[in-house]
Amino acid sequence: MNRNDADDKRSELSRRTFLKTTAVAGAAALVGPRILHAQNKGSQIRVGVIGTGTEGRVLITSCLKARKAIPFQFTAICDIWPYYRGYTARLLKKYKQPVKDYGDYEEMLAKEKGKLDAVIVATPDWVHAKHSIACMEAGMHVYCEKEMSNSLASAKKMVETARKTGKLLQIGHQRRSNPRYHMMLDYINKRKACGRITNVSGQWNREKPYTAKWSKKSELDKATLKKYGYDTMDRFRNWRWYKKFSGGPIADLGSHQVDIFHWALNTPPKSVIASGGTDNYPKMEWYDNVIAVYEWDYAWEGETRTVRGQYDLFSTTSHGGFTETFMGTEGSLIISEDASKGGLRREYAAPVAQWEKDFQKKLDKVEKTQATQKKESGAEKTAGEGDIKVSHSIPSPGRYYPPIPVPAQSKTEHQPHLENFFLAVLGKEKLNCPGEVGYETAVSILRVNDAIATGKRMEFKAEEFKV
Repeated sequence: MNRNDADDKRSELSRRTFLKTTAVAGAAALVGPRILHAQNKGSQIRVGVIGTGTEGRVLITSCLKARKAIPFQFTAICDIWPYYRGYTARLLKKYKQPVKDYGDYEEMLAKEKGKLDAVIVATPDWVHAKHSIACMEAGMHVYCEKEMSNSLASAKKMVETARKTGKLLQIGHQRRSNPRYHMMLDYINKRKACGRITNVSGQWNREKPYTAKWSKKSELDKATLKKYGYDTMDRFRNWRWYKKFSGGPIADLGSHQVDIFHWALNTPPKSVIASGGTDNYPKMEWYDNVIAVYEWDYAWEGETRTVRGQYDLFSTTSHGGFTETFMGTEGSLIISEDASKGGLRREYAAPVAQWEKDFQKKLDKVEKTQATQKKESGAEKTAGEGDIKVSHSIPSPGRYYPPIPVPAQSKTEHQPHLENFFLAVLGKEKLNCPGEVGYETAVSILRVNDAIATGKRMEFKAEEFKV
């Protein structure tokens, strides 16, 4: 993932005030759901992990950063690859979290039943449902990475199992717990910074597909690969590019961002058309680029209007990185999990809102302070005749503000979502992305693959999103 390219116009609602984000980071209050859950658990959460690959270790690291605030202990891990398993066990031991390690999830659940309260599932998509369902049936709460499954039938069964067992099922759409995204909702829905939303757009662009490698001495033998459904080491390591194991790049990356559109518009889509192909990496089964166009019925002040949105995913260029954009009758908002990107823009014709006045006062104060410091330090320079002046291209007319500010924090991107899960296990919060919410997104994402395969417009029915 390359996050450094900021040239794309859609991710560049920028002027000089956008650069003052850090200085005004405390300007707005944090808005986020903190609702008590009905259940009440003990104080120590015993946690297991199934899948200790790259994503599994990212989640483990994020958990470790939360351990001072939330009492939990990793007690067991499972991965079919000894290389991953051993590395993770050694990592946890350094943090005084010794664990039992298993190569088979059924063995772990049998031996750890009654000794685990929750399990993090970070295996390839095609076995998410099998692992999550087994954990819930064994009496454990589950944090499952997205996509829920590459099969809607399996994803639905996950939700049904959570209801049947009474266990919590959190899906890993981590933006749902990100403070900046909660502030985004506040600006869109309460402050009405964009007016009525008319269009949305999103993108996730990277220079090339991620390709995993491995050493010859760490290879799994053919019998083990076959036992767990793989025929080659390449298909095991690079499972995201094969149709048996994943829902393709739209599920791997696009799922995060399309989920944000549903969240902000407060409704799943009513249709999608899409185009994609293996134009650049023909040896891969899944397409390496996709353009999808969604439609939503958006309720606004007593009326329902159509909102159209485009989502692009390219594996040939990192141009623009990854962003989500909301455009409306009075302005626009760009946001990204990369906190350095984004901003707010108001149309010149839109009335000046109170939040704008407050924001501008803080920006003016910051600018004045910075100018004084620059002058006192002797850093000011008078441009001479021979100086070459380079300026930004002329931006769209309007009033510009920096990326959405929240109180500064040193948390990872996944940490707030994991904290929400653990606090729900303790009975102190409700889940920010329960299975029902994750299922809605799975429907709208996996149907993109149908739209590409058939070349037809996919119409959604309301009952498709329900379990």
